[in-house]
Amino acid sequence: MINFNNLIKYLVLFTVVSLSTFMIPNCSIMNKHAFYIGLLASTTFVLLDKLFPHTVIINNNNKD
Repeated sequence: MINFNNLIKYLVLFTVVSLSTFMIPNCSIMNKHAFYIGLLASTTFVLLDKLFPHTVIINNNNKD
């Protein structure tokens, strides 16, 4: 199953990183490398999101 909320989150991250890398005026990175940097950033975020998800454990056992 595809989680479309996560897919949109990853695509937005890829787009923002790629466009920001492409738009930096004095950067010596070629245009095709901006795509690779965006892909690397988004796949790193996917791996971190899948391996270390944000979980909150609430323990309501009050032993006062």
